Amino acid sequence: MAWFGRRRSAGVQGIQVSERNGIRYLHIDSDAIQSAMQIDRPYELHLTYSRCVFAPLLFAPVPQRVYIVGLGGGSIPKFIHRFLPEVGQTVVEIDPRVIAIARQQFMLPPDDPQLKVLAADGAEALRAETDPQDWILLDGFHGSAPDGKLTSEDFYAECAARLSPQGVLIVNVWSTAPDFQSQIDRVRRVFDGRVLVLPAGERTNVLIMGFASAPRPLEWAALRIAARQWESALQLPFGGFLDDLRRANPHDARRLLLPGRAD
Repeated sequence: MAWFGRRRSAGVQGIQVSERNGIRYLHIDSDAIQSAMQIDRPYELHLTYSRCVFAPLLFAPVPQRVYIVGLGGGSIPKFIHRFLPEVGQTVVEIDPRVIAIARQQFMLPPDDPQLKVLAADGAEALRAETDPQDWILLDGFHGSAPDGKLTSEDFYAECAARLSPQGVLIVNVWSTAPDFQSQIDRVRRVFDGRVLVLPAGERTNVLIMGFASAPRPLEWAALRIAARQWESALQLPFGGFLDDLRRANPHDARRLLLPGRAD
């Protein structure tokens, strides 16, 4: 997420698009990179954290309904739309200018039966949802900081209540945030300890995954089989996800371990 200098920059107040070495970047209210797209391969996931968002496929069925708070350049919904076309998505972005830029400069497709992009407050829009969601991804930032109302224990509980029985809450957080461990603990309390964390490779991003029911499998042998299958299907480094899950979570030689609630 560190800034490294701009080669070409354009945008509107508070929102900038820059390019360097064939990569187009989106910045909102700071030099932090909100989204990135390789111009000659626009559907690939350039940022490591955006690839890690798909790690729950190791533990849960392919989602049928995904709810995303925070659009940025739209890399994640664009990838889902192209490579998991059966998945229905609702994406909520509070700033309509970001939606316009994602469509004009980051090749986010127009709405269709499988993709709905709303200009609204993500938390408020979620409260209006009536259908259970298989994945809820919280990826809303103000500049270089997460939106505070998306990190409260009460809101995590609202998300959990709107998940399907096999659903997963995925929270993108920064390890440099003062309340980083508190965020993990809040999710752990809401999900009764059914939580795994996944460092995303960049210096700051970590994904917290809260599972509505106990994730399966947790045994390394079965996870390696699933990783190979998904690597072939989506060309994402699921084997690397396993290495990082092992590094960041309690485990033994046979399986990942869930540590329980943080009280």
